[in-house]
Amino acid sequence: MLKTLTKLPFFHQLQEDKIKILIQKEKIDISEEFKVFSTSNKFAGSINVFLGKVRKKSKYGSVKYIEIENYEGMTDYQIEKISKKAKKIWNLEDILIIHRYGKINVGEEIVLILVASEHRKEGLEAIKYLINWLKIKATFWKKEITSNGDYWVDQSPEDLQILKS
Repeated sequence: MLKTLTKLPFFHQLQEDKIKILIQKEKIDISEEFKVFSTSNKFAGSINVFLGKVRKKSKYGSVKYIEIENYEGMTDYQIEKISKKAKKIWNLEDILIIHRYGKINVGEEIVLILVASEHRKEGLEAIKYLINWLKIKATFWKKEITSNGDYWVDQSPEDLQILKS
């Protein structure tokens, strides 16, 4: 049963599945999130982390900042669905995904994924699967504001190849 809490704009925690998803404008408190996750998974054999940040350069030029939009309601639904799938495939103990939207400056965090598992191999494979899925299929749209203008970012040919594998 999905429980919706009102702490942040989009926050879902699936108690029985130990999956927590946050879609937020606020900066991610990486230290606090890791501390809480690690403490609540103190008997896990492995905790794996992915942290995505805004790069200062892109194919369009020097990045000033990015703007991310999402399809409210659909984005968190999609992430919940794929998280459940990853949890089942790799027998994960817990998942935390925090993804920001709105204006995000160069050097700031966009996404944090934490995965608790019995063994590192499963956790690392799950992290790779989740970030690739988020980058390719989640309903987020990214615009880069650069020194050469504003550009909506398309999926790269490399990213599209992931869909075929």
